[in-house]
Amino acid sequence: MPNEYLLDNAWQQQRARLAGLEAWFDPGTIRHLEALGIAEGWRCWEVGAGGGSIAGWLARRVGTSGQVLATDLDIRFVEQLDAPNLTVQRHDILTDDPPSERFDLVHARFVVEHLPDRTGALRHMLAALKPGGWLLIEDTDSCSWLADPTADPTAVALFTRWTQAYAAFYERHEATIYAGRRLYGEYRALGLERIGVEGRVFMVQGGSAPAEVWRLTAEQVRERIVAEGDISADDMRHLLELLRDPDFAWMEGAVMAAWGQMPFA
Repeated sequence: MPNEYLLDNAWQQQRARLAGLEAWFDPGTIRHLEALGIAEGWRCWEVGAGGGSIAGWLARRVGTSGQVLATDLDIRFVEQLDAPNLTVQRHDILTDDPPSERFDLVHARFVVEHLPDRTGALRHMLAALKPGGWLLIEDTDSCSWLADPTADPTAVALFTRWTQAYAAFYERHEATIYAGRRLYGEYRALGLERIGVEGRVFMVQGGSAPAEVWRLTAEQVRERIVAEGDISADDMRHLLELLRDPDFAWMEGAVMAAWGQMPFA
């Protein structure tokens, strides 16, 4: 089956979903960016800029002497940002040439995991780094995506059916929910130096803001995942209710951040 982006920006509730992702994951992303020493004057490329929160943060951080390029397949949200040092372009990381300029930092969050040619995408990003520049990729790995074992067994069984269906749905569309574990090996194969990889995991309570991100995600794929036979319509209806139940909780999949430096020579 040909690859397609399963969570595209054209969906009517996508802006709300992206806002939830930003509120949830931006603090961890910013912590990693700060650890790399990003400062005024840096040139940065934000790949798959989504709602634009990190592109905006980068633009403020690098100051008027720096420059940020924000790209996405669909730029409807990020193009609303207004910063003199921010350039927004539509760009397909798999099929379009990398930018001709060279960057101190290339960053992508929850992008590479959706792509059928991960290596090709990473090589395109690497080609845009200057010597000594940093590549920071954040991908999910759902090894820890598990229901609270003390929850009602019926709810645990339903949640397990959902996670298994979601994984199968993604794999069939040439994406994966187990991408994070691959980053270390991919970075080594690319010849990056000073490699580091770190994961962060959250417990999520039904009805919370992070749970709402997942409810919107489930709603976005609902018709397709049922139509393709991964899970029943009744299960999806009950799942959407479960994600709003404060008596239910689950451990989120790991968010793996990998950083590595382009060799100076």
